[in-house]
Amino acid sequence: MIADDSERAEYIHLPRGIVRIAAFRDGRIEACIFCGPAQNSPHWEIVRALFDAGVLAERDRRILLSGRSAEGMAESGPIVCACFGVGLEAIRRAMTQGTAVNVAEIGRALRAGTNCGSCIPELQGIVERAAAAPAGNRS
Repeated sequence: MIADDSERAEYIHLPRGIVRIAAFRDGRIEACIFCGPAQNSPHWEIVRALFDAGVLAERDRRILLSGRSAEGMAESGPIVCACFGVGLEAIRRAMTQGTAVNVAEIGRALRAGTNCGSCIPELQGIVERAAAAPAGNRS
């Protein structure tokens, strides 16, 4: 049983039928529940290794819920959109690559701001700061 005062993290992808929930106490994994089709199962050796790792950083928590290796995983930075776990660095990359230069395009490219909308003011601030920054220093 997961205690009520545990810190929780979750990944839910309903179209693929995936629900993954992890509970933490003092930064360590207390419990995990992974449900979904067998073809979407996590790499269990990675999950087991994280149980043994001790206190998990934010990146390790994302790895746990993804059930995949960190190999090739880009650093996301501070989370801006909690609904979809979109970080500042991912937004900056999309803006630098030209795939997202305004809030609507960020939403289309990364889904940030397309659910509850509470991050839209922060997204607008990121866009405005990028537009005001001198060329070559847009972040």
